[in-house]
Amino acid sequence: MDGLSLRALEPEDLDCLVRWEADHVDAGLRVAPYSRSVLKRYLDESHRDFWEAEQVRFVLTNERGSALGLFDVFNAQPVHQRAEVAVLVDPAHRGLGLGRAGLDLVRQWAFGRAGLRSLYAEVFAENTAALKLFASSGYLPSGQLKAWYRVGREFRDVELLQLLRQ
Repeated sequence: MDGLSLRALEPEDLDCLVRWEADHVDAGLRVAPYSRSVLKRYLDESHRDFWEAEQVRFVLTNERGSALGLFDVFNAQPVHQRAEVAVLVDPAHRGLGLGRAGLDLVRQWAFGRAGLRSLYAEVFAENTAALKLFASSGYLPSGQLKAWYRVGREFRDVELLQLLRQ
């Protein structure tokens, strides 16, 4: 997709972060949403180097600079040259191929700029849309972790997907 790019978090992203992070609670990833002040502190600290912080959060933008989603590269392991990837596309812009385009930009950055050898993702086994997204971006199944995350009173399985630098 033309005109898409990844950029660093900016203070004006705070409202989007508050809204998008609330989606994580609905998805069962957290018990409570992050507060606005916690997210502001996160923004204030987001200037740290990737290898110092062992994570980076990119904002996917269009040619007008509008924020369309978040792409996290985290749990970075410098010795093993790997990191985990997570995707959040704004609900108003889903189904347009933005997830795949963003993952391609993340791959280019991770393998080209950061020097990573491997990217991986943990996806809830029932999240067929995310599983398709990662598969269409070249991630291969690498196993399943049974009862890996507790969501409410249940434990949910996670599929592991991995992309190796060629």
